[in-house]
Amino acid sequence: MNRFFQLNTAGLLLLLILFTSCEQAAETVPVDISEKPPVLLISIDGLMPEYLERNDTPHFDRIAENGVKAESLKPVFPTKTFPTHYSMVTGLYPEEHGIISNSFYDFELDAQFSYGPPEEGPEDNLWWGGEPIWVTVEKQSGRSATMFWVGSDSEISGVRPTRYLDYDGSLPNNARVDSVVSWLDPEGEVQADFATLYHSDVDSYGHRYGPNSPEVDQQVLEADRWLGYLFDRLKEAGLIDSIHLILVSDHGMAELSEERVIFLDELIDLDRVDMIDWSPVAMIRPEEGAVQEIYEELKSKEEHYTVYLREELPDRYHFRNHYRIPEILMIADLGYTITSRPFFQERGLIAGNHGYDPELPEMHAVFLASGPQILSNERVGTLDSIHLYELMCHLLGLEPSPNSGSLDSVRHILR
Repeated sequence: MNRFFQLNTAGLLLLLILFTSCEQAAETVPVDISEKPPVLLISIDGLMPEYLERNDTPHFDRIAENGVKAESLKPVFPTKTFPTHYSMVTGLYPEEHGIISNSFYDFELDAQFSYGPPEEGPEDNLWWGGEPIWVTVEKQSGRSATMFWVGSDSEISGVRPTRYLDYDGSLPNNARVDSVVSWLDPEGEVQADFATLYHSDVDSYGHRYGPNSPEVDQQVLEADRWLGYLFDRLKEAGLIDSIHLILVSDHGMAELSEERVIFLDELIDLDRVDMIDWSPVAMIRPEEGAVQEIYEELKSKEEHYTVYLREELPDRYHFRNHYRIPEILMIADLGYTITSRPFFQERGLIAGNHGYDPELPEMHAVFLASGPQILSNERVGTLDSIHLYELMCHLLGLEPSPNSGSLDSVRHILR
């Protein structure tokens, strides 16, 4: 007989009392998110740790002095803007949430995912797996307000933030700050518990001029001035000492060169494949019956890249188990570009790019945090971005949705 059914009557009564007590405790002491300090999650897209080391950035330094600065933040694979941002707010890897790149085709949905909401095709919520932090907030009776975070202008699980804006890259950075601070203002209309803020110029200049350019350094200084403006506005709202600030970036940047180009059309017949993504991770969907043949062609010519069948991709990438991931993945070595000869001759190369192996230091990002529950003037090693969702749920007193992160992995930064 099952041992459970061998419990005697006294044991069953004891269990009943314990379960009843737990249920009553849960009912009489609900979590009230409004009693927790708000969390503001800030992304400076493409900000590398070395940018802060080589430039005078007093406002970035202020967060570090009042809180925690990590040696770096390791993003998920591939190290591109959409997968990395969405993993930070869900605690899920791209193979779990399905956002496998910035742009890709879904053959089951027969639609293209792109930088903005699809003009035609499926409803937004069919693209986004998992539960982002703003949905968790809303489901647990809180208020969220998002400024341009990946996925935040879509309906996910039937939920939208209390306040959000559709992405508009032309909106001035100071105006973004003004809106977010007004949403967080305890005397304002929204009184948000959680908010996001996004700054893209450092990344744009990294692509255009390269990570070692003076133009990038100038944008880092501009971002620091922008942070100073944010601090002034938070002070005016009475929030500067009672808010959790988490400042991150999504990836690093690598210098490109016309001497480091892989022409895919000279390795395989492109008419026999669909290209889901190009560089630096070529995602290749061969025509029916041609997977092994295309793979062996690429493997026999392997130089400055590594090619994998999807099921052979190393576990550390967490990039096998979603139907959107195609059968063959070709990962370029750092600084190499995968393209075609006609495209290269017509367009040339950008100066910098990302998307490479997240283990590479050049792909690592920034993590700074401060606030009532964060240690002060503390330096820690590299953190994994997959744990940020659990961290934010803890700071807000929320019950996390199932995810792949771990609060224990970041508990050492907490008071």
